[in-house]
Amino acid sequence: MSEGLYQSGLEDDGLYTPTIKPHSIEKIRIHNYYVALFTTSMRSLWPQRAYLGLYSGPGRARVEGTGEIIETTAMSAFRPRHPFTNYIFVDNDAQCVNALRARIEALDADHDVTLIEADVQEAVPQVIEAMPRFGSGHGLLSFCFIDPFSAALDFDVIRKLGSRYRMDFLILLMLGRDVRTNFAQYLEDPTDTRIGALIDDPHWRDEWLSKGLGRRDLVRFILGKFDAAMTRLGYKAALPGDAHPVRVMGKNVFLYSLVFYSRSDRGRQFWDATRKGADPQMRLDL
Repeated sequence: MSEGLYQSGLEDDGLYTPTIKPHSIEKIRIHNYYVALFTTSMRSLWPQRAYLGLYSGPGRARVEGTGEIIETTAMSAFRPRHPFTNYIFVDNDAQCVNALRARIEALDADHDVTLIEADVQEAVPQVIEAMPRFGSGHGLLSFCFIDPFSAALDFDVIRKLGSRYRMDFLILLMLGRDVRTNFAQYLEDPTDTRIGALIDDPHWRDEWLSKGLGRRDLVRFILGKFDAAMTRLGYKAALPGDAHPVRVMGKNVFLYSLVFYSRSDRGRQFWDATRKGADPQMRLDL
């Protein structure tokens, strides 16, 4: 059964199925809506269309509170009417990789899939090796979804991929649950590199302190620094309000931001359409 923009009400297949919070459904809807737009619109323009899922997970999860089993982003990426030509998934949890592999193998159609069991920061050479070769008359357009559990994401991963490929990025930035919660620790410990690695600026503390910024400026500051790092790679700068905040369902508790980057105007149009269309009341035939 399809509920909104994700597959729900699934039977237990006996494979690893972790529990997720209800707010994660919003992330899945947004991912799935964008993927549907991307694959439908790009299929006749690009002969190769690669999907890259970093911190991919096992492809299914059980929703806390209801026990309902739903498809998460990794398996959802196979559902569009016009699928990607290549899929690459990276996760350092063997349970996730093994469950995702079994679920992909159970699909009716054959797909070109590479699964990499490794830390994302260390997996980039394997990702590059798995990516389709491209050249004149044999173009490649890619979409990368980065879904970490914390703010421990090294911007160098994005730089190595974004500078090598024509690749759109949808990235979860854990700015509430991690950065805001632990900011005092990150600020006061000069040896802590988590925020510096995320925003590609090891000297961020100097700017923060020199501007006399406070806690209410934190999310805007991090988003601005991350945006500057992306524009240095040639991506279009984010517009005010581009970042999509996700909060605890039924409460005004900020958890994380979903940010999107593309080098093309069409990518931005897709993101605008996604934010407007990925609504719980809407149904989309993926």
